[in-house]
Order: sequence, then C-alpha cells, then structure tokens
Amino acid sequence: MKIGSLCTGYGGLDMAVEAYFGAYTVWCAEYDKYASELIEENFGYLNHGDISKIDWSAVEPIDILTAGYPCQPFSQAGQRKGTNDSRHIWPHIKEAIRVLRPKFVILENVRGHLSLGFDRVLGDLTELGYDARWKLIRASEVGAPHQRARLFVIAYPKHTDWENDWQTQELGRGSVARVDLLMQEPPARLDNGRVNLKFIEYMMGLPMGWVTDLDMLDNHKLKILGNGVVPQQAYYALEQLLVM
Repeated sequence: MKIGSLCTGYGGLDMAVEAYFGAYTVWCAEYDKYASELIEENFGYLNHGDISKIDWSAVEPIDILTAGYPCQPFSQAGQRKGTNDSRHIWPHIKEAIRVLRPKFVILENVRGHLSLGFDRVLGDLTELGYDARWKLIRASEVGAPHQRARLFVIAYPKHTDWENDWQTQELGRGSVARVDLLMQEPPARLDNGRVNLKFIEYMMGLPMGWVTDLDMLDNHKLKILGNGVVPQQAYYALEQLLVM
C-alpha cells in the first residue's frame, strides 16, 4: 500500500502507518524548510511542498493519506483562532481527499481540536462520502514519560468492510510497534546547563540522532521535535481505532 503524507514533520505518524499497514510512503507535502531538510536526509522521497499550490490530479495515486496538520489554530497553548488562523489548512487536505480518494485517511492533531474545528472536519468527511472513527491517546499509554494527549482520526469510504477488503498486519516495514520507551537508557536532561535535545528526541520515541544529527541550529531542531507525534503513540492509536 502506498502512502501520501501531508504536513509530514519528522515523520512520526508515517512511521506508525508504515509499520501497521506494511505500507511505504511515496511522496509528501511539507512546506517548512527545516522539516523538508529532515525528509530529504532521512527519507529521500518526493516532496511536493506547499499544500495550497498542488494540482492533486497530477499527483501519484495512493492508498493511504496521512496528515498531522498544524495544531496552532486549535491548541490550548495558542490563541485558538481556529478556521480564522492563517495556518488552518484543512480545506486543502479536504481537496486532496476529494481528488485522490484514498482507502484510508489518517489524521492527527491536539486535544483542543475536539472543541474547535473538529465538527467541520467530520462534516467535510461526510460530504466526501467518508465515515470516521477517532480517539484521544496519550503518549504515556505507550510508556513515554509525558502525557502529550493527541487526537487520532481514521476515515474510510462509507460501507467499507475492512475486515475483508483491507488486510492489516502486526508489523510491516517499520519498527515502532510496542516499543517500551522506559526500557531505553535516557540521555541526560541537560547539556551544559541547557535542555538536551537528545533527551527530547528520546521522549518523542525517535531513533537517536533522527533530528539531533541534522546540520541545523538547535532552535530549528527544537521546533521540529515540538511539532511531532510519538510514533509508538500513533501505532497504538491505529490498533485501537481499527478494532473498535
């Protein structure tokens, strides 16, 4: 199965989807300069760039569309401007779904999205002929040393019988499933009196050096890490959503 990834970040959601479905990512659409550098370094697949400027009819068809779209419009830590925020890109994701018609759409966002903007997302999915399931999952549920609650959504064309039509498997080409983060040796919390980025990388369930080995300033690495999702958390969410 082929994956198309929107707002890829450091790839945490896609790692989980690849592992759960035994799938592989063929392209992404990531606008951020530094996240794009990470994609080129760690993945090497085609990056279509700005999601608002893509002709979806010219994009390679995929089976699964993923999107960890920007959380700032909905986050309790921000101004919660919702659909009035310039970073609100859901309409472009909706257009991608309309044209590409994937078998699965897998979304991730912050808890605050449930009370701001999520009704529009569900309404649009219904309009496009998709049913949806969603669940709030904490990173601590898979052993991470922090809560980081995230909303996960899986949508699929109405009347889909995935038990017969879409066969999933325990573990595919990835390696994120059932990883107990607490069994890993954590790096030091501080590095010369400052927060150690490798410790944050560890808390996010990433391979050591996934972000921190990149040739960029620490503040750019910190932004990438802060915007990401724990892969093990996303994998667990898929397990929960596909057996409900």
